[in-house]
Amino acid sequence: MAAPLQAQDWEVMSPSRSRQTGFTITELMVVLVIIGLLAAVATPSLTRDSTARRGRDFANFIAQGLQRAHFDAMSLRVSHIALVCADGMDLYRTDQSNIVRSLFAPPGVAILDAPTNGSVPSTAVLGTDRPGQCTRIFFNAMGNAGTTAAAASLTSWKLYIRNQNLPPTHPDGGFVISLTGLTSFVSTLNFTFSQ
Repeated sequence: MAAPLQAQDWEVMSPSRSRQTGFTITELMVVLVIIGLLAAVATPSLTRDSTARRGRDFANFIAQGLQRAHFDAMSLRVSHIALVCADGMDLYRTDQSNIVRSLFAPPGVAILDAPTNGSVPSTAVLGTDRPGQCTRIFFNAMGNAGTTAAAASLTSWKLYIRNQNLPPTHPDGGFVISLTGLTSFVSTLNFTFSQ
């Protein structure tokens, strides 16, 4: 039977190491420089994506808010109003006793206009070219949208949202939300504003 190896036998079998294991300061500096370069390259694209996402998310929130007002009006059998201003939208019932939901625009994103005649707004912002004026969209219990509480006018709307953090020609520089008066169907599309 063989005898177990002793500690001095291990030292004989393993090669001797002349230096300690670990990283040198030069190796650590090279790794840090590489990480810094990768971060410098990635940061502008991440910032640009988050800037574009602000406008896109706000347009989607507005569209969802309009759909919610439409469904709430039909399910609760009480007319609802969407008060659309430059800096956001408030949703409330016709009695205006309390706000059901408020949506606020992020910095640099604004609702330019909400025309019913199909005209495309200029660079003027809703509420600043017509001080103190916001647009009211009424939803009745029948599922129609219009300019009055009865929503008998069945007016179709287009809300133009501008992401002013991006150039007007950028694909995410603008959005248009269409709302049909008869069915209150809401759709969101990218929109390119002229210079």
